[in-house]
Amino acid sequence: MTQGSLMRLEELRSGFRGTDQYIDFLAKEETIRRILEMKEEKDVLILGHNYMEPLIYQISGEGERGDSLALSKYAAKARNPIILFDGVRFMAETAKILNPEKKVLIADLEAGCSLADPFGAKDVLEYRARYPEAPVVTYINSYAEVKAESDYCCTSANALDVVKHAASESGSERVVFLPDSFMGENLQKELVKEGSNIDLIYPGKKDNKFGSCIVHEKISAVDIRVIRRQFNLPKGGNDTAVLVHWECKPEVLDVADMYGSTSEMIRYVSSHPELKRVYLGTECEMSANLANEFPQVEFIRSCMVHCPHMRKITLDKILYSLENEVYEVNVPEQIRVKALGAIERMIAI
Repeated sequence: MTQGSLMRLEELRSGFRGTDQYIDFLAKEETIRRILEMKEEKDVLILGHNYMEPLIYQISGEGERGDSLALSKYAAKARNPIILFDGVRFMAETAKILNPEKKVLIADLEAGCSLADPFGAKDVLEYRARYPEAPVVTYINSYAEVKAESDYCCTSANALDVVKHAASESGSERVVFLPDSFMGENLQKELVKEGSNIDLIYPGKKDNKFGSCIVHEKISAVDIRVIRRQFNLPKGGNDTAVLVHWECKPEVLDVADMYGSTSEMIRYVSSHPELKRVYLGTECEMSANLANEFPQVEFIRSCMVHCPHMRKITLDKILYSLENEVYEVNVPEQIRVKALGAIERMIAI
């Protein structure tokens, strides 16, 4: 084992000591050691999404983990010959689109997404035919063929800015947003609040299509009210907060203290040192990761909301993929070039 990977293993052991995950770390220490060895030996960039379980999330260092927007930017700057994406397949596709010459791996090619899986290129073309004057903004939770037919890609961290930019650049007051129905409705409400006259077209607004995240759609306004009462989290409390994701239902955002992307939630906690108790309305593992990062805060975990696709990524699968350089993600060049335009236009904003 090299000095670098040995030091990193010791950092992880020290970091997990005293946490809920320490026993799990000890049980998986040999697998983690081998992953760190492979990472250094093969010069692999391991990108970790905020929804990964702590043992996987912490394998990625600073500048290697975050939300979809951050990971897209890290991938765009990658110099490593191999990228392993600890996330779901559309994320790994984005890394491949940005790095066609690199080998991009994912630990499980079946790690899909309830938003991305039902929507194809034909759906984008249908909206284009119906609204020919409107630019199409596609959420990053989509596959390469969908991005290829879009004008812009966006993430939950920059969706509002991208929608406004798309409207301004096109001169159209109408913008198509795909494929998340709840997020589309939330963005439209935010635009109205700002006094914008942009008419955002999203699945379900004027048709019978529908797209949602199977994690965030489970959270209800009733759940939030019950959690507030049960854990003494008053709205607007001085040292408490309820934070929820853009992908939740509009009525859930209405009863939250703050809503945004996962990175925005993290920044909120970081910038409010007075916080003592926080509920995160998003994937349960993110609460576990933040509990390790902010031990002074009690995080109320909603572990009924696990993403089954993210959970397909395991330490054993990661090690197998690295050792054998298998489960490579490829994107046909014609689709990749078109999708790259939508992603680059997003990054440029």
